[in-house]
Amino acid sequence: MMMRKAAKCSVGFLWSPLLETFDFGKKHPIRVGRFKMIHDFVEEQGFLDLPSVRVITPEPLSEELLRVIHAEGYIASVQRISESGVGEIDIDTPGFKGIYTNARIVSGASVTGVKAVLSGEIDHFVSPTGGFHHAMYEHGGGFCIFNDVAACVYELKQRGVERVLIADFDVHHGNGTQEYFYDDPGVMQISFHEDPEWMYPHDGFIEDIGAGAGQGFNINMPFPMDSGDEVYRYAFDRLVPKLIHYYRPQFILFIPGFDAHYLDRLAHLKLTTDMTRYITSGIHRAAHDYCNGKMGAMTGGGYHPDSLLWGIGTVISELSGAPYDPPPQKAPFKDNKETWDEVKANVARLEELVFPILGI
Repeated sequence: MMMRKAAKCSVGFLWSPLLETFDFGKKHPIRVGRFKMIHDFVEEQGFLDLPSVRVITPEPLSEELLRVIHAEGYIASVQRISESGVGEIDIDTPGFKGIYTNARIVSGASVTGVKAVLSGEIDHFVSPTGGFHHAMYEHGGGFCIFNDVAACVYELKQRGVERVLIADFDVHHGNGTQEYFYDDPGVMQISFHEDPEWMYPHDGFIEDIGAGAGQGFNINMPFPMDSGDEVYRYAFDRLVPKLIHYYRPQFILFIPGFDAHYLDRLAHLKLTTDMTRYITSGIHRAAHDYCNGKMGAMTGGGYHPDSLLWGIGTVISELSGAPYDPPPQKAPFKDNKETWDEVKANVARLEELVFPILGI
């Protein structure tokens, strides 16, 4: 598949100080300063000085689109919490005053990026927020208020895009996004994540391959604890190129999976930024082979500042063609035979379940 070298591309970086108008509390993994830290790093690395990279100001998620992706009752609940500052979205997602306004801007950044790509203003977008794939139609959770991934898909559908690929490598399965599009062949979701038996949100099993007309278009590839670069690359190479070649998407929404890094505090995979580069390179080339370059990257998780910033720099480097090298990294140990056996069995099971349905 798709292994030609993509040309240098124009990249839109979504940024506004309004992204920082949130407060989940000092002990929460998503802390005030997260998005500014990313912006400042991108600036310090010189990316924002490149003629191929431009800053785009995000627009709030429109109330019209918000009412497409979420139930009226849930929206009203978020608004009540936003006015009073009392209450919670879920046990892991505390409310705060202004949460409704902030959720609209951090999710709206992704949709703003989609619009900029479709208008031809840029080839790709990168957002320091987004990837809020745990939010569902009637409730939020997992640090997610409004599901920007679903909002992007509906925006794309409204603009005539018929096949959208969600390439989701966040270490936590995108349960909300799966719920939205489980029976929709107009969306293919490929999710690589840590084994749901012990990792939130405890779903995203291999057998969950979609339903009805969408059967075969929902691909879940779980990894055992302590999986590293070698087994991850094996699974990527066996599954992703064939699936993308079959599907021939018209737009790719990409969540790189910074929280699968061995330094991350909320998960147990052992990837390095070398794998971030490998995945991003493959998805970028696929976008040029099948989508005329149309793709956007949303940060998603990532809860160690170093690995998060290394990942961001690597993604922008791959998409823009500008050089960036993170520090050398070495995972604490290599993949053992038990890990290899489980990953190979999971890949074989997915091939057995999905490939015949799709005719691969």
